[in-house]
Amino acid sequence: MTEHEVAVVNVGHSDFGELEGQQVTEFGSRAVREALLSSNVEPDDIEEAYIGNVATTAQDQTSVIGQAILREVGVTGVPITRVENACASSTCAFQEAYKGVQSGESDIVLAIGVEKMTGVPTEVALKDMAGGADAEVEGAMGMTFMGLYGMRANAYMDQFGNVREELADIAVKNHANGLKNPRAHLQLNVDRDDVLESRMISDPIRLLDACPMSDGAAAAVIARGEIAEQLVEEPIYVDAAEMLSGEYLEEVKFWREELDERVAQKAYSEAGIGPDDLDVVEVHDAATIGELMHYEGLGLADRGEGASLVRSGDVMLNGRIPVNPSGGLKSRGHPVGATGVAQICELVWQLRGEAGARQVENPSIGLAQNSGGALVGEGGVSTVTILSNR
Repeated sequence: MTEHEVAVVNVGHSDFGELEGQQVTEFGSRAVREALLSSNVEPDDIEEAYIGNVATTAQDQTSVIGQAILREVGVTGVPITRVENACASSTCAFQEAYKGVQSGESDIVLAIGVEKMTGVPTEVALKDMAGGADAEVEGAMGMTFMGLYGMRANAYMDQFGNVREELADIAVKNHANGLKNPRAHLQLNVDRDDVLESRMISDPIRLLDACPMSDGAAAAVIARGEIAEQLVEEPIYVDAAEMLSGEYLEEVKFWREELDERVAQKAYSEAGIGPDDLDVVEVHDAATIGELMHYEGLGLADRGEGASLVRSGDVMLNGRIPVNPSGGLKSRGHPVGATGVAQICELVWQLRGEAGARQVENPSIGLAQNSGGALVGEGGVSTVTILSNR
């Protein structure tokens, strides 16, 4: 079987936030329509589609969601598959689309992520999301994802010392970036004291350390490289797309992103690069401690040294290796099924120089890391996607 070069032709992205009165078919089709139009692709050109979606309780269309959305834009009569892998659902959908094109099975494929999370009571939404962890064991004890992040933060600080102020600075950074992103959910101007004085959620995680629950959709048109080059002036190439699940060992090191380390090494090997070659990064910052630990899991810093990237300014928008210029989950928002492809959208815009006020200077290579779920404290899945403008 011959492997083909794969490129992202273009992307589409709805607003993220509390999209009151809008159903998934409305904002989902809006993202797909933008992706198709900007790719110079007709609905009939799409050969198959993969849709990342968790189907939360706030969502009326819980099944055949891809068919319902794509019907709105005229993409019908093709294979349409829903992919669920907790918060990494749409990255996994993107990877399935990538493999279909890479293998030569298809020429042009659509990857979508979509979710509606608002419009139900918070306790209902939290119980729903608890199913992304070990529902039979941890869920029965009342564990939530912010509870898990609190435990990880405490384990990290027991191992490496207090980084409470650096975590607050990550929140400040991501909100500042989000203010430059017109599609972001939380448009907040906050400082360190605002974060440190916000309501405690799960010690030491405070309200402004945590991402919001959001509605939204994102889409990407993926094609063989030679076809993408005919459709747009500057396709963005997929240099690596890797995913691994946890090993769930008895001795889990809560202070270490071992799953990130393994999947990142696979992706770096596939792309033929290392962490020092990256120009822009999007990571899964459902809580600020998550972002800091992903620095280390991805090899941007040694173990225990993630906070140094914050203190030095390296991860800031104008720093050596900007992280989450979109605002991340923290500010852009986290409609769980859409987050992964939203990260891809940001990298495409950054690598094309189309990110506006949050544009990173002259990036060539970008990486997106997206996590999904957890079992016995270890990630259910971690994905790494590497894109370049060559």
